[in-house]
Amino acid sequence: MSKLKEILKEKLLSLIKEQELELVELEFVGKPPHSLLRIYVDKVGGVNIDECVHLSQKLSDYLDTEDLIEESYTLEVSSPGLDRPLLSLDDFRRKIGENVKVYLKATLEKKTEFTGEIVSVREEGVMLKVENEVVAIHWEKIEKGKVII
Repeated sequence: MSKLKEILKEKLLSLIKEQELELVELEFVGKPPHSLLRIYVDKVGGVNIDECVHLSQKLSDYLDTEDLIEESYTLEVSSPGLDRPLLSLDDFRRKIGENVKVYLKATLEKKTEFTGEIVSVREEGVMLKVENEVVAIHWEKIEKGKVII
């Protein structure tokens, strides 16, 4: 991770948390004068456009005051979207009660994927209700998940 990206994450995280949002990803891409600072935020139940606009204004004011980025750039704050893969335990926690497809790195019960409702998420893994039974999937076996729409 670049030094600037680390500094931005560290400095902006508290402002994001103040809005009761979680930082999903921070990207600083492109080259001047077309640089883009893209910040993805989420929360249980999802993020709406008003929350993104409000956070964007707060972050923009802070960044203008602190002058952390020397070059010109565009700030973009958005939700990660419905199609975003679930890659971390926090991603899975946000989706408790929702139907997902979980892709595995190796077979479990002769399967490489499971589809069902997330019942709970613990440090060791995800509990998924598949049909009428609950399947425990250890975290180290999960490649990724995806919400079923």
